Amino acid sequence: MNQKIFVIDNFIKTPLGYYDKINLSGSVSKGSEGTPPTQSELEKRYPEEVVFNQISDALRSRVTILESTNNQLKEGTNTPICCHLESDYIGVLYLSLPLSNWGEFGVKFYSHKETGLDSYPTQEQIQKYNITNIGKTFSQNLENWKEYGSIPVKHNRMVLFRSNLWHSYGNGFGSDLNTSMLYKKIIIKNG
Repeated sequence: MNQKIFVIDNFIKTPLGYYDKINLSGSVSKGSEGTPPTQSELEKRYPEEVVFNQISDALRSRVTILESTNNQLKEGTNTPICCHLESDYIGVLYLSLPLSNWGEFGVKFYSHKETGLDSYPTQEQIQKYNITNIGKTFSQNLENWKEYGSIPVKHNRMVLFRSNLWHSYGNGFGSDLNTSMLYKKIIIKNG
């Protein structure tokens, strides 16, 4: 499949359960004794394998999950422009509560102004553009980059994209787990 970016809404059936896995306050569901559920109780109810199988179905390919992390970005947190070379795709599943993310943007995609490249350069491109220092050429100076796309944060939205694309995870918002950007980042290799 050659598509670079997929956006899939209503990705999983029980997104609040996965939200609870990040926010162990138990505000949505209680554990076996009326206390907040433990991480293992939540894993039994909302196995990550369900998310991984959905990704495999969306990509129409068997996948290997290299890494899966829960992330929170608060107001004033900006993420750097980056790419990931040891994988094929990155998945970002937004779990922020619906009202907290209204009008906010998450994953952003960039092209390098000087070269026009929207992904990490191949050996041919390194020669073509006479790139001698990757870190210097593709520095974090935002004046070197053109943002060509940004995906709005939406509860239960999955953004799957080629991991070699220049991207950032956006700017944080909110001040706590109930109002900030919450997402699950999944590093994927075609299996």
